Amino acid sequence: MDVDLHPERSILHAQVRKAKASHCVDDSGRFLRPSTFKGPSSKVYLGDVAETLLRCSVGAETPTFTQPPGFDEQRWMMEYTAGSLQVTIQSLPYWGFGLLTSGYRNEVVIRGPVGERARLVHDWVAALQHNPWEFAHRGSAKKALHGANSSLKSNEDNWRSHQTRARSVLSEAIASLDHHIERMEKKGDVDANMINLARLEIDLAQQALAEDNTPAVERALSRGEAALLVPIEEDETDAHGSVLVIEDDIPFVDLSDDASE
Repeated sequence: MDVDLHPERSILHAQVRKAKASHCVDDSGRFLRPSTFKGPSSKVYLGDVAETLLRCSVGAETPTFTQPPGFDEQRWMMEYTAGSLQVTIQSLPYWGFGLLTSGYRNEVVIRGPVGERARLVHDWVAALQHNPWEFAHRGSAKKALHGANSSLKSNEDNWRSHQTRARSVLSEAIASLDHHIERMEKKGDVDANMINLARLEIDLAQQALAEDNTPAVERALSRGEAALLVPIEEDETDAHGSVLVIEDDIPFVDLSDDASE
């Protein structure tokens, strides 16, 4: 069952499945850097959950570590901003002393407008290769989430509520364009071919929504709106000015002979 989204923040708990040393922490500023960074740094294992979230965060600034990794390179905390959103990610072991990647979870706090939070979470889940609320070690996860004032069920509901909210907004945008197409067709201001093209984009948007492909939905809606801006083409005579119509009964006088004399 869906739960209401908090007006200010989202707190989500995710299972980490994979992690590799593809990043490091800049020792001077505690900034996240690629593993090829040449300056003084320390290794960090971000994991698939955090890496995917960063890729989905449009306009994200370089994350900084408020708790850099130590001996345990997969235990850390970092934060960054992406537009109006503030994101904090903490990587914590919850099973087996953190000896295996499957024993780690990420606690993610996202602050900002509800709609933008829902959109980010929706894109994040769609980009991941697993459902982040499904924990590999349920018994230990249940205890860990209880300590964080959550539960397996409420955490899953929270994830799904963000997805539902984002899908609802996209569905409303599709319905709005569909209604706009109908009004434009009745007014007769748009070429029939453009109307059909706009309707095709509606179909593509609905298909993309079913696949949780938010960028594809938005591109289809944008193309559909653009098609409705193309006016009906005027006749060629109107486009190039008036045309003199020659009546058949007007006599012509051949002056070629006079000109040569």
